[in-house]
Formats: sequence, structure tokens, C-alpha cells
Amino acid sequence: MEKVYSFTQSVMNGTVTMETSVAIFATRELAEQTLADIKADNAKRDLGGLRVRYGKIQETDVYENKEEIPFYQFKG
Repeated sequence: MEKVYSFTQSVMNGTVTMETSVAIFATRELAEQTLADIKADNAKRDLGGLRVRYGKIQETDVYENKEEIPFYQFKG
């Protein structure tokens, strides 16, 4: 089992979500740096009344085989 790190970003038009994207990274450091760089770059842009909402970085397990999945480990 490995860990991956992800965050979402959504483009908002008022309270309406126009688009959402998810980015996944092999390391937390890469996710943190990318998120910070995206925020800094978007802060310089005129988004024409749109705004970007950023999610928190999430840690997620990646299972490589059935034996690693907790559901199957505890199923009797």
C-alpha cells in the first residue's frame, strides 16, 4: 500500500461551481508546493469575476492488491 496526496480546486461563478479538478501527487511536499504556486499565480490574474476555491490536501491510501484492503482483511 502506498499513500498519495491530492487537492481539489473549483472555479466558482458566485455560488455556482463551474468546474472542479483534482490533482494527485506522489509526495505531500510536491502537493503543498504545487498548491502554493497555483494560489500565488491565480492571485495575480484577473479572473473576470470568477473565483477559485481550493480544497485541503488529502492523504489517500492506494491499494495494490486485495490483501491490503481492510475490508477483505476483516471479513470473516
